[in-house]
Amino acid sequence: MEERLASGEPPPTYREICKRLRYRSTKAAADHVAALERKGLLVREKGRARGLRLVRGALGIPVLGQIAAGSPREGLPGLEERLAIDPSVFGIRDRSTVFAVRVAGDSMVGRGIFDGDLVLLERGIDPRSGDVVAALIDNESTLKTFVRSEGSAWLRAENPLYPNLIPALDLRIQGVARAVIRVLSV
Repeated sequence: MEERLASGEPPPTYREICKRLRYRSTKAAADHVAALERKGLLVREKGRARGLRLVRGALGIPVLGQIAAGSPREGLPGLEERLAIDPSVFGIRDRSTVFAVRVAGDSMVGRGIFDGDLVLLERGIDPRSGDVVAALIDNESTLKTFVRSEGSAWLRAENPLYPNLIPALDLRIQGVARAVIRVLSV
C-alpha cells in the first residue's frame, strides 16, 4: 500500500489485497485490514470508497539516535528516522516494544558490533546474563553485555581496551538487542 500511495494511486481494493497476499476470499482481506486498523496502522476514512490511509510513521522501526559503545555518555539525539523493517522477522511480536539505535564506538567489537551499526532492541523484557543491552548506568547510556552473578549485575565491554562497568547508584536496562544491521555501502 505504501508504494501505491507514494505513486499517487488509490489504496487497494479487497480483491487486490487478496491477489497480493494470495487470499482466497475477500473476507480474509477485510479481516486483515480490520487487524491493521486495531493495531493503529491504518485509518478508514468514512464515506469514501477505498478510504484506507496509512498512519504516518506507524510502519517501520524508530531510530532513537546514537548510543555509546565505549565510555558511557548521554545519548545523542537523532533525526526522526524509521527503518522499513518488519520486527517479526527478528522474533519480535509487539512492534510497539522495538526501537533501534546507531552505535558510536568500538567497545563491542568482540560481539561483532561496530561503530556506525544499527542495533535493534526490544524493551520491556528482562535480560539474561550474556545478552547485549542498551542500559542507563548511573544516568549515562551505553551498549554493553549484561552480566549477572552472585546477586549483582554489571556491564561488560567486548573489547579488552574497556573496563567492566559496575553501577555506583543505578543500572536500568532500556532494551535487549535482537539484531545488528550494518550498511556496507551507501
